Amino acid sequence: MADLDTLDMLTKLTADGCPLGDVITLATDLTARGQPALADQAYKIWNQFNAEHPQLCVALFNRSVLQAALGDSAGAAASLERAVAINPDFMPAYVNLGGLQERAGLSELAIATWEAGANRPIVLNGMGAGYAFTCLKQIARLLGDMHQPARAELALQRAADIDPHAMDVIGQLVATRLSQCKWPAVQPTERLSRATLLMGVNPLSIAAYSDDPLLQLGAANRFIEREAKTSAEQIRADRRDASIDLNGRRPRIGYISSDLRDHAVGYLMAELFEVHDKSKVEVFAYYCGPESSDGLNTRIRAAAEHFIDIRPMSDDEAAQRIADDGIDILVDVNGHTRDARTAVFARRPAPIIVNWLGYPGTMGSDYHHYIIGDPGPDAGRGGPA
Repeated sequence: MADLDTLDMLTKLTADGCPLGDVITLATDLTARGQPALADQAYKIWNQFNAEHPQLCVALFNRSVLQAALGDSAGAAASLERAVAINPDFMPAYVNLGGLQERAGLSELAIATWEAGANRPIVLNGMGAGYAFTCLKQIARLLGDMHQPARAELALQRAADIDPHAMDVIGQLVATRLSQCKWPAVQPTERLSRATLLMGVNPLSIAAYSDDPLLQLGAANRFIEREAKTSAEQIRADRRDASIDLNGRRPRIGYISSDLRDHAVGYLMAELFEVHDKSKVEVFAYYCGPESSDGLNTRIRAAAEHFIDIRPMSDDEAAQRIADDGIDILVDVNGHTRDARTAVFARRPAPIIVNWLGYPGTMGSDYHHYIIGDPGPDAGRGGPA
């Protein structure tokens, strides 16, 4: 396969009875060799000569992935639309087509596509239910971004009925009810007990739901265990016991935040970066939020001595970058809020890790540092750092 030239490829693809598996193998090989456009053409040719093939929808789906990667979103959408028309029960096509429509700014069309997928009569197995569940989660996510909580709640409730153990869905469901002031926010159903709902509530929602400190601590600790559980093998950048030798250098402070942009936290922090005394401290800003070039983001980029975008980095890569920078004090500005990179802190890339500003409650972790007791007569009582 690897030595096929274009003529050999055409001969094989146009031969009567060319198996789909051979085309998939060929396209995979071409893509691996840096020729995705040729792989796309392989699918295009095979599709034209096998219009009645029972698995044509699979070939169209595979081609759509290549088309999207090549920047042909319209072509990718057309391939997926054809796949759905040929086989309305081919659920993966609904998931990807809705994503393409959302990225094209066609939000309501994307929701309609995912709803069509979620409403298909499905074979009662894990795969069929899983695709319906995915469609409903996508609907809820997009409706949340569109500030339509009532519609999002309906999708989340259906998703929770499919999988009542999906803690992320349960957390979003309760948060959505809280945002609408629907009481009780924790509303049991036939498939969801009150205890299960409380187990899934996000720490930020619990902070709004109850002032019980133990309930808040428990929610934060469960969330940490679920979302940022880190094995010993993953903690490769562990600097918890690193000494802080300031001989000949300034203390290095690193701030991790997704909100260094047109956001309430961005407004609060912009001046902070400007007034830091650069003769006394070396400041690093690690950005993990949405792509942004608004005025506040530009202002903070200019003010921070080092501005590093860790959005494309994995948790391991981000933790290693922070360790390589030799950060002495690492500040978790997000806490338990949207787009937080909690798992980066779990890898312990700095000897001192604190939570500040963006989240007012306990982190419930064993790697954020806390002040214990009363540090002095003129100081406030200790609490989360």
